[in-house]
Amino acid sequence: MTSVHIPLTVDDYQLAAVCLNPGAPGEPVILLHGITSSIYAWALQPPCVLAQGPCYSLSLPGHFPATFPAGLQPEALTAEMIARVLSAAIRELVDDRPVTLIGHSTGGFAALAVAASTPALARRVISVSGFAQGCWTGALGLYQKLVRSGAPGRAVYKALYKLSGLSPVLLKSAMRIYVADARAFYAYPDLPDMLCRAYPAFKQLDLNAMIHYFARMPEIDISDWLPRITAPLLALTGDRDPTVPPAQAQQIADLVEGAELAVIAEAGHLPFAERATEYNAILAQWLAR
Repeated sequence: MTSVHIPLTVDDYQLAAVCLNPGAPGEPVILLHGITSSIYAWALQPPCVLAQGPCYSLSLPGHFPATFPAGLQPEALTAEMIARVLSAAIRELVDDRPVTLIGHSTGGFAALAVAASTPALARRVISVSGFAQGCWTGALGLYQKLVRSGAPGRAVYKALYKLSGLSPVLLKSAMRIYVADARAFYAYPDLPDMLCRAYPAFKQLDLNAMIHYFARMPEIDISDWLPRITAPLLALTGDRDPTVPPAQAQQIADLVEGAELAVIAEAGHLPFAERATEYNAILAQWLAR
């Protein structure tokens, strides 16, 4: 079925969403992507997700095709802003209907922030490789240090991302930084389609907007928000995530009453690709309950 592209405006923030299954019956699902990704990266969803209801892949603020307001200062990028803008955008999409929030990485963080700040909006929450505290490790942690070190570091960061975007082959190679099982990741049958959909948006990322995220996220911590979440919650992580320590998922599960923790062995930051069968089974069983 052809997806439907939906422009959204919240204050001066321009966002966008893609409906993956227009006209589907059931309760809406909102899919939130990770840092430097886009609404197109969520285009391939397992049947258990598509069967829930209309699925909307919603952009994080500042991620192409979304844009920040002109002249936005880094200090404006806060958990409160992200939660407010995304909650309003979700209301534009589905009115007052409750939704299932599914977020990956920074999208998982955003799903938690929305569910905590607007409890009536969230029917269920799934955080995949998500976090409450935005100090990352591995290559993304290095990028955070680079952009916070001054102009030379920001120039190096931009050069690295531009290099990754020179071709789909280079982007595919660069994604190695996220995974624990490279062999399984590169054997993932949907990877070529995922890259084909995601690459054009990756090339058009506003790197200055991304610098805002890398500079600001280490200072953001919503741990004290988590007890406000009243929706059923699944925190899913790979036990060898090089970007977001699995302890973050444990913390989320500990602080949200009734939350469940699922740890996928030998998987990194992209468990849906590294361990697709196990990942899909966990989602299907949890959603069915």
